[in-house]
Amino acid sequence: MLLKWIAPAVLFFLVAAQSRPVAQETNIPIISISVNLVKVPFSVFDERGNLVSDLRREDFHIWEDRSPQQIRSFGLDTNPVSVVLLLDTSMSGKAELKKIKAAADEFAEALSREDRISVVAFDDEVYRALDWTADVKKVRRALGKLNSGVRTALYDAMYYAATEQLKGIDGRKAIILLTDCVNNQSNVSFHEAELSIVQSQASFYVVSKTDIVKEQAKRERRVIMISDILKRMFGGDEDYIDEFFKKREGEMSDLSEKTGGRCFFLKDYRDLTDIYTQVARELKSKYYLTYVSNQALLPDSYHGISIEYLEPASKVVYRKGYYYQPQGKFR
Repeated sequence: MLLKWIAPAVLFFLVAAQSRPVAQETNIPIISISVNLVKVPFSVFDERGNLVSDLRREDFHIWEDRSPQQIRSFGLDTNPVSVVLLLDTSMSGKAELKKIKAAADEFAEALSREDRISVVAFDDEVYRALDWTADVKKVRRALGKLNSGVRTALYDAMYYAATEQLKGIDGRKAIILLTDCVNNQSNVSFHEAELSIVQSQASFYVVSKTDIVKEQAKRERRVIMISDILKRMFGGDEDYIDEFFKKREGEMSDLSEKTGGRCFFLKDYRDLTDIYTQVARELKSKYYLTYVSNQALLPDSYHGISIEYLEPASKVVYRKGYYYQPQGKFR
């Protein structure tokens, strides 16, 4: 049986009724068995936000499309992970670029020697600063060469990480995005970027610096003028800047939850190293379970997953579904 990371796998067995000369084997029955083995990574957190260890298989139930599934295997996933570090180097983070580089370096150090990392940066355009490597020194050198741009091609960067950098990458994978959730330069829409990430099967982690950026934005003359215009047009005392960032944060939070990742809200750049370290630790402490889907599967169909943990816990984080044989431009 060929097991792929959460994506369905298909086995074909040819069964011959008896051994006879090739010239006479014209009516041998062929039996085809399709097995959709799904692997779901997950983490459990207690009320204090700490990872729960020593999990037991019997404490979990799983459903696909609201249909109960039988857990086939369960355990701590120690396989290597491939991580795309997706960094916003636009003007909004120019003053703090040194801290961003240092935190990213600490993240690379926190991974295991078998893990691989690549660095993709984005500002006016998206560019690959470093291809796949397990060499921390190469990561450090690539980070040291990063420079700031002006605008923000956020959705293009998300799309690139999913469709190009993770193309052909099997096994455990993750995208870790540092962003202010602002996009003003992309050719693709948020929906296209979102779909590409879901279909990539990567866990999507977001480190949002919106709390920092929006306070800066409120002091900019251009933003103040736009806010005043909106208030005159639509009335009320609504803070349109807060509403804008709230919507962007919601989109990113929903996407991270859908993929089995998480969203962190940065209050100070000095906390970035701790967040990156926490994500690295979480990636190395994920459990997994597998099941054979009992659902009728059609190419490019999406199938929802639900996991129940029977013991007290604050939150169970897991991938909420998968695409069976995804088609189209995202593959």
